[in-house]
Amino acid sequence: MRPDFPASAPAEPIPLWYVLPDGFHPVDLAADPQPRMEESFDRLSAVHPSATTDQLVAGVLSFESALGRMVADGLVHFSSFALRTEDDGLLTGLCQIFVVDRAPGDPNLYPRQVLKAQRTDDAASALHRAIVPLPCGPAAVTVSDRVVPVPGVCFGVAADGATEVRSVTFDIAFPGTPEAAALTLTTEALEYEEEFLEIATLVAAGISFTPPSDAPSPDLDVSVATGDPNVGEDIRSVFG
Repeated sequence: MRPDFPASAPAEPIPLWYVLPDGFHPVDLAADPQPRMEESFDRLSAVHPSATTDQLVAGVLSFESALGRMVADGLVHFSSFALRTEDDGLLTGLCQIFVVDRAPGDPNLYPRQVLKAQRTDDAASALHRAIVPLPCGPAAVTVSDRVVPVPGVCFGVAADGATEVRSVTFDIAFPGTPEAAALTLTTEALEYEEEFLEIATLVAAGISFTPPSDAPSPDLDVSVATGDPNVGEDIRSVFG
């Protein structure tokens, strides 16, 4: 029998819209987490049949705890994606959008400020940095690799592990308020860098600070971001 899990408070809309292509599977951050946690429990049980109930529960709670911390830090969107490449490979990963405070000032200067701050961070493992134009305004783009720990308890094994991931982040200032959106896509499928950057560019181009006026394609999911009301040219052409 699965344990009971706590419910979450409803979220409120903020003036941020985004478009997701087919293959993205958003987590409803405003929904009761109980069904999601039960689904996670069942999924882990199927993938790791040797795991104990305690290990499965620990894995589910670990994810929910991390999700809760990210929401507290301004997370307004979280989704997984699974897309087929032209050579029938599978590109999988995560997509996150945060809304964060920024210093008041010209929103067009914000991307340059972001890149300047990153250059002083010795821990950053950026492969590429640039400023690119998007329909919603200029964005600071950072592509980086890092090694992340993988707790064994989350997967029903004794030993901890690690995995290398690649991420691309777009930092974009809201035009009328001292806030910014940070869109990050992450994948372990490092062999599909070109496809990964293409899909990241597509998602970034779907960010908007005004509601869409035209009916979207049926293959696209247009959503308004929700979150805590108090939380305050193609990449390849740039990087070659």
